[in-house]
Amino acid sequence: MSTIRAPRESVPRTAGRGESGPPPAPLLRWTRVGAACGFVVALSYALGSAGLSAVLDLVAACVLGPALMGFSMGLYHVLRAHRQTVSLDLGLVANLAAGVTVTVMLFAQPGLNRWFELQFGPGSTDSSERALQAAFEAGNGIQLGLDVAWDVFLVLGAALLAWNMWHHPRFGRFLAVSGCVIAAALIVINLAVFPEPPGHNAIDLGPLIGLWYLIATIRLAMSGRWAAEHDISDAWAAAHISAQEPAH
Repeated sequence: MSTIRAPRESVPRTAGRGESGPPPAPLLRWTRVGAACGFVVALSYALGSAGLSAVLDLVAACVLGPALMGFSMGLYHVLRAHRQTVSLDLGLVANLAAGVTVTVMLFAQPGLNRWFELQFGPGSTDSSERALQAAFEAGNGIQLGLDVAWDVFLVLGAALLAWNMWHHPRFGRFLAVSGCVIAAALIVINLAVFPEPPGHNAIDLGPLIGLWYLIATIRLAMSGRWAAEHDISDAWAAAHISAQEPAH
């Protein structure tokens, strides 16, 4: 797979006499936004898993997906500043899809529960046990399918992003190898026990991939100085290089 290194070393960072320096570029801001969103993902995942109240579950459902997308964008920009690859672009797309899918799943679960309460709860019309069971199985199958779809996009994104951490000075080989291994194991287990959740018939590696994302978030939060050193406006860099080229 072809790799394009970001040409940042070729652009001088100090302006000459009479020249203005580069304007503030978004890399450092993306680093901060990505790290903040990553911690929001961890917090919302913990709140949703704890099941403390319906209100907190709803807040977690609203926040988790968009925060995952913000974290993925921040991580993508930091990884891309070191090396540009097609696999990195695909990893971002997969994680953005994961953010959309988990939002749909988290709203589908309470929505289906509410529908069952209205249709078969106290005060509802009588329904046969067979009809009730069939309705439950159908609704449960939908949310289980969404759960697996969310896992597929999440682990695909994790594997592709981890692959691009191998040579990055702020992440390194440990996160690269562990991310790929955990992602591969999680998707194999999910597909092997489908449509049942892995926690029912096998080991659920969901918390483990969550821990990996948390470690990546911490490393991203610690990359502010590196991002500032590599932060330069692409528009300014292009204009600066063009100005130095000899006229034909």
